[in-house]
Amino acid sequence: MAKEFPLSAKNRKWIISEPDEALFNNLLRTGLSPLEARIVAQRGITPAQIPNLLEPRIKTQLPDPLVLKNMGIAVTAIIKAIKTNKKITIFADYDVDGATSAAIISAWFDEIGYSTNVFIPDRIKDGYGPSPQLMRSIKKTGTDLLLTLDCGAAAHDALKEAQAIGLDVVVFDHHLMLGVAPPAIAIVNPNQDGDNSGLGNLTAAGVCFMAVIALNRAWKEGGGQSNFAALELLDLVALGTICDVAPLTDLNRVFVAQGQKILGQKRRIGLKVLSDIAGLKKSGNVYAAAWVLGPRLNAGGRIGDSTLAVSLLNATDENKAKRMAQELDLLNSERRAIEQAIIDEAVQIVEKSNSLQNAPIIVVGKEGWHPGIIGIVAGRLKERFNKPVIILGSVNDDEIIFKGSGRSVSGINLGGLIKAAVDDNVLLSGGGHKMAAGLAIENHKIQNLQEYLENRISEFSNIDEMDKNHRIDAIIATDSINMDTVNALDRLAPFGQGWEEPVFCVTNAKITSSQLMNGGHLRVFFTDGAGKIQKSVCFGAHGTLLGDIIEQQRDCRLIIKIKKDEWRGQNSVDTEIIDAISGFVAD
Repeated sequence: MAKEFPLSAKNRKWIISEPDEALFNNLLRTGLSPLEARIVAQRGITPAQIPNLLEPRIKTQLPDPLVLKNMGIAVTAIIKAIKTNKKITIFADYDVDGATSAAIISAWFDEIGYSTNVFIPDRIKDGYGPSPQLMRSIKKTGTDLLLTLDCGAAAHDALKEAQAIGLDVVVFDHHLMLGVAPPAIAIVNPNQDGDNSGLGNLTAAGVCFMAVIALNRAWKEGGGQSNFAALELLDLVALGTICDVAPLTDLNRVFVAQGQKILGQKRRIGLKVLSDIAGLKKSGNVYAAAWVLGPRLNAGGRIGDSTLAVSLLNATDENKAKRMAQELDLLNSERRAIEQAIIDEAVQIVEKSNSLQNAPIIVVGKEGWHPGIIGIVAGRLKERFNKPVIILGSVNDDEIIFKGSGRSVSGINLGGLIKAAVDDNVLLSGGGHKMAAGLAIENHKIQNLQEYLENRISEFSNIDEMDKNHRIDAIIATDSINMDTVNALDRLAPFGQGWEEPVFCVTNAKITSSQLMNGGHLRVFFTDGAGKIQKSVCFGAHGTLLGDIIEQQRDCRLIIKIKKDEWRGQNSVDTEIIDAISGFVAD
């Protein structure tokens, strides 16, 4: 029987339920602690699944790459191009998933000693993905075979142009595909019609990892020499998977669990120097990838040189790697300043509009909001308002076409919603996946887009998935927030989209002090009256209802996550306040 809490500061209805008693007891017999058993039972995990949950293994859980539709055709085309000495160009998206995909594919070509070109489009000049113009310019370089990574699956006009000018294309992608596929020698995408692999949650990095395994096998079967160590690339697969906010379930969980071990060893020169420059002592966890390495790798594609990330990932010279890492770190600092300015403006617009605050989805745009930053801003506003958010902007004040980026919440397929808007001619272009999307629109149609999405959003919503986003795993006292609890949670890690970090409730919390930090974050200390004082952080809370509860030191029920404080090498227990319910209530 689920217990529902009163509406929270973030307008969420949090629920807590007791796990099935028989399942809970059976899970205890597997060696799980009561807390671990409670958490996994509430997530529907059975005793038979515990070995794979606790020890994800590539050896036992990686399927044959040929289960992906057209993988065999793609491999045959690439091997044939190599043997006939064709010029091959790798075309990848400018985000972390694209950069890691390019580094993965490049690593295999480097191992067999075959030279390729890598092209990363400029976000502002070239836009997202292949275009007819880019196809023509790439063909003029003498390219015979183009490999598109993390893009291309919906690039109908571009691939039609490539076909017309005699440029062969193989696509490795993961974005949603609707309708007839564009022309290509092969499209390898677990989200296309007819793909029965069950691997639709893979990122492009995951697809490319499967591709290099298949390529290396075919190469050796054909008499080629190779000492390629595919497992050494799992740090890149983990980065791409985490930073693209893919569900950390099934094969993705295996990739991240194994890949973060390699990340932690800092074997890759580029990632080692980037970690050092960022002051990151421990890089082998989801936090390091998502919040430290990922934003810096993304910074070049957002507001600088789009090739920096893949160049750093491929770097073999430490001095060159340091220069690139320093540039990315500086760009990331600049990005944060621009981001905060846009967030402040966007929040002000939303809070002045009753219609936007009450709408099921928020669309906000303004001239001069940098297109390289708006995706991050959309994510911040999504967290603040707990609903899908689309932010639109332009580099210059006089542009007619705005570029947009959206972030969704669990249960709402934003990529599908945006694709529908393209099909109905509300948008000039757009696409994505469930949790994120990109788009382009004429600036005078922003209000039309808001109305269209409001009218269609219910068709792309799953209420059951949305409810899971507000689950409390357990009630906890401050005395139980300790390293034993952290170690228990570590056994169930890695956590991320689809396998969310456990959420706890401190039912009778007293805020003892709070301090405003840069970026509107709050450093908080609280107790439950009977136990110790616990430190915490609440991101971006200043100026919100949640921030008011904390800064006014109201009695409340705190919704928190528990984690190890590993920043700059510390080893203590920290918590993150993600929500609060004002007032004491007897439980």
